[in-house]
Amino acid sequence: MIIKPKIRSNFFANAHPIGCREFVKQQIDEAKAQPKFKGPKNVLIIGGSSGYGLASRIALAYGADANTVNVSFETGPVKNRTGTAGWWNNKFFLNFAKETQNIHKDFNGDAFTKALKEDVIKYIKETLGTIDLVVYSLASPVRINEITNELVRSQIKTLGEPAVGQTIDIAKKVLLPLTVEPATEQEVEDTVFVMGGEDWKNWMMVLEQHNALSEGVKTISYTYIGGPTTEKIYRKGTLGKAKQDLEDTAETLNQHLASNFQGEALISSSKAVATKASVFIPQMPIYASCLYEVMIAHHQHESILEHKYRLFKDMVYGSGRILDDAKRIRIDHKEMEHEIQHKTLDLMKNCDEKRLFSLHGTKVFLRDVYQLNGFDFDTVDYDQDVDIDALAKQI
Repeated sequence: MIIKPKIRSNFFANAHPIGCREFVKQQIDEAKAQPKFKGPKNVLIIGGSSGYGLASRIALAYGADANTVNVSFETGPVKNRTGTAGWWNNKFFLNFAKETQNIHKDFNGDAFTKALKEDVIKYIKETLGTIDLVVYSLASPVRINEITNELVRSQIKTLGEPAVGQTIDIAKKVLLPLTVEPATEQEVEDTVFVMGGEDWKNWMMVLEQHNALSEGVKTISYTYIGGPTTEKIYRKGTLGKAKQDLEDTAETLNQHLASNFQGEALISSSKAVATKASVFIPQMPIYASCLYEVMIAHHQHESILEHKYRLFKDMVYGSGRILDDAKRIRIDHKEMEHEIQHKTLDLMKNCDEKRLFSLHGTKVFLRDVYQLNGFDFDTVDYDQDVDIDALAKQI
């Protein structure tokens, strides 16, 4: 099979397995180039197949020599379908990570459900005993309400008035108008139900009930704050409501873990990076492209692996923790520096379509978007026939 990107309305409908292997390998190589650090021995990552979750897993497995258990919901290849990038990422990580000589395990299923939680905890108890760190990095758009059996969907919407701006058509490389409409009260509630802190708390409580938490256990989840360009969505929209619930949950969990385990629950505000959702948020791709341009020029830009490696090495398990008034870890402090923000916003104001697509930062942002699905790697021959079935059996 010759695999080229299939992009429909800014969604990738396929993934390139060889590119996914390169995606994982590059992050592992980056981790190997970093100094080791003393961290957790046994780690549970909920949502570790891509993005921040995968970068966290690689940073901890290679930086702290941790055993890792990952929970994610991915689809493998079937007939002429390539399978999801996350499915291949998991397979290739497990294959590469054999060299660590530690334990690495994947559970493919719905992390929200009681049944999967029980399966994961059974494995933890039988294999690892207890968990030292829980990374909650779930990015699912839907969640089953196990009481009503209803499928609840989150919504990326504003509150009160629309957000009007532009996005990048990642297939045609042009700017498109994008408007996000206000949410109803029900849509706000649904988004908090799916993306808020309830499931994170559920995981921690079930782990505790089964005596699967270590003394001194830590747990961390991720948020994004950003600047005025995207605040209608990230802080003042449905996502903001969900993230506030997540942060409130962190405070509750922190008090509980401190009292019962001498542990802690943390929220970390991450930097702006290319994600599958970023192209659906007005101005976000433009902001990220201009931010990349400025941060690269100031030698402040970090890959997603470098970003998460620094988080765990310096701020979660090191002495360089930076906190704001809400006690959130501000690993995004480089992005939020006054000079970086000023120059980024100034560039956005003076950047028409032609100039935007000429920026090195835009090229890097778009490359990152494509690489999330295994495309646009210079080291991969995309004209080569890929035997997906054979490859899946090899790893």
